[in-house]
Order: sequence, then structure tokens, then C-alpha cells
Amino acid sequence: MRAATRRRGTWSLLESMSKNFKVDSTLWRARSKKLVKQLKLDEPKFVREQAGLLAQLMAKVAPPFRTFPKLSGKATYTTGGAQGQGVKSVRSGFFSSLKRVGAIGAWKDKKIRKAIRAGDTNYIENRLRYMKRSNKKNLQVEIYSDSERDRKRNNRGRVSKNTKPFVGLQNKDVNAGLKRALGNIGIAKASLALAALRLGRPAAPKWISRHFGKVRSPVKTQKNPARASFKVSAAGLDVVVRNLRKIERFRMKAMVKNLESLVRADARKSGFKVR
Repeated sequence: MRAATRRRGTWSLLESMSKNFKVDSTLWRARSKKLVKQLKLDEPKFVREQAGLLAQLMAKVAPPFRTFPKLSGKATYTTGGAQGQGVKSVRSGFFSSLKRVGAIGAWKDKKIRKAIRAGDTNYIENRLRYMKRSNKKNLQVEIYSDSERDRKRNNRGRVSKNTKPFVGLQNKDVNAGLKRALGNIGIAKASLALAALRLGRPAAPKWISRHFGKVRSPVKTQKNPARASFKVSAAGLDVVVRNLRKIERFRMKAMVKNLESLVRADARKSGFKVR
């Protein structure tokens, strides 16, 4: 875990891990605070709105995505083709960690067929050692379980290129494991989308919001001083953590730019000449 930090006048990363971090949206840089007061805006409401926009942008940056999302543009939770890319990435990672033993009927050897039915991993593993042309040669054979697959993943949930897969029994258990893995697509986005929703942002797409019951995204707001904070926890947030400063900087600039445009519009209504 990195040391907790607090940066004055911007959203601060108080705690960061790949699966758990907290953002505190204390917005008050001198420029933005002055503009908010000048426009006589409702400060607590304004802070809440900005925290919601931050959470939504972070959800956009959270995987899956086809290419790293642009921070600019319409506020969204995802980008085109993201769900499909998630399916592709999960399947690739899943079968990098293991190989199916194959359909029983595809094996000509009766003893191997019998061993597969019986779940005799030792026998199958010993036989595979002598199969020179098999892509399963010298691989460990295990009864499939999600925990066994997780041992092949790093702390970011990825499977490294040099990871040696195992052969999983039975096919039905492997298929069920794949289905569960595919069912988790979008959970990182969901943790942030739920925080954004609680801060007043619109609903997220169903493939993201279906995970709301699995994530915890507590939100806190206060009026004096005006503050809003949220904490999220989910696998896959390391991408957001690595890009957090960039996201914060973009949101701060966008916020000030919007406030300045409101000031100019207000001045025009009053008959003043503005640039």
C-alpha cells in the first residue's frame, strides 16, 4: 500500500491499492472557490455535483475498454465496444491460466477416458508427461476450482505471459468457472458508477449496474465546509489509481472553465463587455 497523501485544494487519494481506495473531493482551490461565491452558487450542491462527475469519469477509465478512454467529451460510464473487449480479455486470461482436459470421447485411450471420469489427476498427469505432441505435456492436472485458477493470477487479477497453466478437470466445472468469470465483467466500473449515482449522476448501463449488489461504494457529504467523498473497492481499479492525477487535473480544469463561462454569461446579461 502506498503512503496516504493529502493534496490541498484538489481531490486527494487517501488510500490506494489495486482493489481499494478512497477519494476525498475537497475542491477548494482559491480560483474555483472565488468563482462559486461570485456566482452565488449553492456550495454543497456544487461540490456534490463535481464529486459525481469525478466518480463517473473514473468509471469511464476503469476497465474494460478497447482503447484508453478520452477524458474529454460527453460524461459517460463506458466507451464503445467496452463490454465486448471485456469478454475477449476475460476469455484470454482464463485460458492462459488453464487448459481444458478435453471431451472424454475425444480421447482414444480407454484408460485416460476412465481416469477423466474418475477424476484421477495423478494418472492423467503421468500420462501427459509422455505425450510429446500434446500442448498439455508436463502440465499439472487439477480438479478445477476458482481458487486454483486464482493462484495463476497476479495481485492485479492478470495472468502473466510466463505463467504455466494447469489442466482442469472436469470440462463442466471449467465451463462453469468461465461463466462466473464472464459474469464479473464490469464490476470495477460498477463500484465507481454506484458512487456517481449516489452523488446525483444518471443510471449506468445494465451490464454495469447489475453488479451494484456486489460492491460497496459509501458516499459522505457535508455542508460546512462543503465536502463530498466516496470510497470504492473492487478488482481492476489499478488502472484508475495509476491515472488518478491526470483525471483529477482534467476535472479541476473543466470545473474552473465551466465556472468562468458562467461568469462571462452572467456579465453579458448585466450589459458588461466581455472577451
